[in-house]
Amino acid sequence: MSDEPGRSERTERTEGPTEVVESASGELVERLSGGTATLLLVWLIGVGALSTLLAAWAFVWVVTSQRLGIGSLLGGFGLYTAVAGASGPCILWLTGRAQGHSLPWFILRSAKIALLMVASILAVIVVAALVLVGTLPSFAGVVAAGVMALMAVGLSVVWALATWGADRWIARARLDEPTDRG
Repeated sequence: MSDEPGRSERTERTEGPTEVVESASGELVERLSGGTATLLLVWLIGVGALSTLLAAWAFVWVVTSQRLGIGSLLGGFGLYTAVAGASGPCILWLTGRAQGHSLPWFILRSAKIALLMVASILAVIVVAALVLVGTLPSFAGVVAAGVMALMAVGLSVVWALATWGADRWIARARLDEPTDRG
């Protein structure tokens, strides 16, 4: 028995990516350790934000033949693009974490998430065009939307690889970690 009142004896891991803790209902549940969760969050946000900034830079260059300057990438446009991009891998992690999914599963889910993000952006653009100009975007706008969708699918593969790699690393570390069966 534990020395603390109200606490039952439980299995604790000495070190590793996960820890076993007691839930409010008294069940033992496994969760990511604080260090692993922090590292995972930094990894997923970093991959999502940087890859999306690179994709936005390439998209603007392909569509308008102009390169975004450092001011744009470090300004409001870059900030909002990075925040939106950081959400992609984080959402993907939440849909498939620790379930032993394959890389193709992560790629398919990631593509769906990326295309949903593109669809929401395009919906805002179409509504803004209707309200501000009173017309739908031209054929060039449709081509730009197609380029955006293609680039998003390509970007989603980067997200899938990063998320799948993190999932596999945590799964392997869970199997390799020593346990203290007190």
